[in-house]
Amino acid sequence: MKSLKALREKKEKVVEKIEPESNISGSDLEISLVQAVDDHLSKRNEVSFKKVNGFHPSYTNQCKRYWYYMFEGVNTDVDFRPQTYRIFDNGHAVHDRLYKYFREMGILVNEEIPVNYSSPPIEGTADGIINWYGEKLIELKSISSEGFHYRQIYKKPKDEHYRQAQIYMECLNLDSGFVIYENKNNQELLPIYIEKDQVFIDKLFKKYREIYGSFVQQIIPERPYKITSKQCQSCNVRSLCWSGENDNGKENLQEYEMF
Repeated sequence: MKSLKALREKKEKVVEKIEPESNISGSDLEISLVQAVDDHLSKRNEVSFKKVNGFHPSYTNQCKRYWYYMFEGVNTDVDFRPQTYRIFDNGHAVHDRLYKYFREMGILVNEEIPVNYSSPPIEGTADGIINWYGEKLIELKSISSEGFHYRQIYKKPKDEHYRQAQIYMECLNLDSGFVIYENKNNQELLPIYIEKDQVFIDKLFKKYREIYGSFVQQIIPERPYKITSKQCQSCNVRSLCWSGENDNGKENLQEYEMF
């Protein structure tokens, strides 16, 4: 056990470390605190090696070439703004809070469910299952007020959320579920009920099998987008995918190594 003296010295060091200089204004302190939080979160950004063994339903990128690289294994550029990390962390907090509500209501069957599927290979984590007039999948999402009202009017989930829910329903042998949106502004809830669409699933899984077949045969798919497209500009394997070519899609001498 640490001595009282040691604990006292540790506390004094912490206080000494964060004690403001007498000539720093309150406004400067406010700015520096936000900057310190941003600097702390920015440390999460790094080049990291990624290799998957199956399609991840939560990934929004549906490019065939992207998935080839993910199966092969590739260094990816992680470069999110600090605010984006706060949005991610807030989303995790929403999950925990809604799980708590469903648990207290006695309707939470399971949460954070590992999912594995063989053909096509799929791996991921479904948000959960509730017993609400039968067992149903739940996918939990926080969303802006504008996005919330759009979903409320059209009673339709975002395409990537619909796809994600359909995959998990198939893998978990469920016939229906909810994509549940929470408004970030006022915590209003919008559950959108969806039924499993076997035609949609069969078409998607056929596409996934073709992509995985390309990887097994070591045939890199053609790029489906232009280098100037929104999809390519936001892709974290863009540097590798377009290596050897400049921003006009023309060849240059730049080389990248894929692991």
